[in-house]
Amino acid sequence: MNNSDKNLLCLGTYVCPSLPVEYYEFLGRYLDAELGIHSILVYDSMRQGPDVARGDDKHIDIAFVRTNHYLREYHNNSKSSFELLPVAPVFQHPTKGKVQGYYTDILVHRDTIKRIKDFIDLRGSKFAYANRDSVSSSHLLLTTLKQLGENTNFFSNMQVAETHPKSIELILLKKADVAAVDSISLKNYLTRYYYQEEELHVLESWGPLPPHPILINKSLPDELKQKTIKALLSLHKYPNWQEGLNNFGFLQFEPLVADKYLEVQSLLNSTRRLSLDSTYY
Repeated sequence: MNNSDKNLLCLGTYVCPSLPVEYYEFLGRYLDAELGIHSILVYDSMRQGPDVARGDDKHIDIAFVRTNHYLREYHNNSKSSFELLPVAPVFQHPTKGKVQGYYTDILVHRDTIKRIKDFIDLRGSKFAYANRDSVSSSHLLLTTLKQLGENTNFFSNMQVAETHPKSIELILLKKADVAAVDSISLKNYLTRYYYQEEELHVLESWGPLPPHPILINKSLPDELKQKTIKALLSLHKYPNWQEGLNNFGFLQFEPLVADKYLEVQSLLNSTRRLSLDSTYY
């Protein structure tokens, strides 16, 4: 499939359902139109990124992966089958503004805002997070608690929701008091379930964090790589496509440098020995 006469582009998303699959379908349709190449989308919710041991590098051309997976498998790894695509979208956060990346939104139910004014008021609350590998809902929380001189005993209960949308639903159902949610996921959840917005309140927004990485297979012809980069950087110039991008909370694609992930690498290093279910000092 990966050859100079390539006429099929295989995209793989590993960040669904926390982020909407419709976004990646949209990008596939755009690359179809702009590159003149048919594209297909592989949806893999069981892994954080391409599994080379399974041979994913033989059929995945562009992969939308989780930051943890990129840093663990591909960052500064010259022998890897994939490399970082040097472009990423700019997100429009409702209070923080434009950012090439996203924030962690600390989400509570609106019924609680009379008694909860600051994060410290959440002591003893039930906390929900997406998963243990999540930079936004797990590692950033551990770092913040450590900076406050606290540990996970700050909360009365820690719930693994598995995805960001499920964390949001736990707040709406009042099965959790607070959740740490990817701001892009929250934006898209409220786009779909707009009638729930009045039930939710963002107490704080932490970050920003770098964008979810896009990887490209090193075996792709260089000409196709450059055309893909140029196409994404030009997307906002086409009103119809820009409107579609805006619907997901993004403004446009801009150039990206790998150094943007160095701070997250430091964050992961600092939380390596910290646990979500044991006391630390």
